[in-house]
Amino acid sequence: MCVVMTRSSTTRGGGGYTFNKQYLDHKPEYIARFRKIDDEGRKYRDDRPGGRRQYLDTTSGVMLTDVWSDIMSFQQASTSTELVGYPTQKPLALLERVIKASSNTADVVLDPFCGCATACVAADALNRQWVGIDISAKAALLVRQRINDLTRKIIHRTDVPKRTDIGKIPLYNSIGNKNRLYGEQGGYCNACNTHFEPRHLEVDHIIARGKGGTDHIDNLQLLCGSCNKIKGERGMEYLISKLNH
Repeated sequence: MCVVMTRSSTTRGGGGYTFNKQYLDHKPEYIARFRKIDDEGRKYRDDRPGGRRQYLDTTSGVMLTDVWSDIMSFQQASTSTELVGYPTQKPLALLERVIKASSNTADVVLDPFCGCATACVAADALNRQWVGIDISAKAALLVRQRINDLTRKIIHRTDVPKRTDIGKIPLYNSIGNKNRLYGEQGGYCNACNTHFEPRHLEVDHIIARGKGGTDHIDNLQLLCGSCNKIKGERGMEYLISKLNH
């Protein structure tokens, strides 16, 4: 999966988006129809009904439609030198076209699932600023390998981003949070599914704060003391796997 988002400070047209038309070169068989040349050296044809001259437009070409059949997929070109072994890798030409169509020079391109960094490489080549994000260790390795050849200074961050859009919230283990969670969970531990009185349940983070989890109620749950001790600062998948064995 590839998602590319752009942010522009020079959006044209005032519509809140950027769309740049793109063109392909005319096919040789089309150019061959313009057999005549006028006094200014321009190619034209006059063999159409009415004999009116049609000049060959050499300034742009054929405008792209929403069907792109001219970019070869990796399945069609399995020996491409671009291939890095990433299963969902896209051709560089495809990402360059997407970025050209939806952004301008110096805009910011964000790919939050950057995989092997094709969008980042394409954005850099087109003089865009870019940010690539991926949770996969394999993807992070490939990104660093592919951007080693880029001339710009690359900032590689491994810290977990912190949310700044949830405002002031109470302490995660406040009585208000505990009472709300007790009602939502019906008094059951969210792991072993055993019913307890409120005093035997503890407020716990679903995603640990050390892994980027917040104190927001959506990231909280009630666990019994035993399950909370087993889980510790690990993820819920660890706790579930331990309970299932």
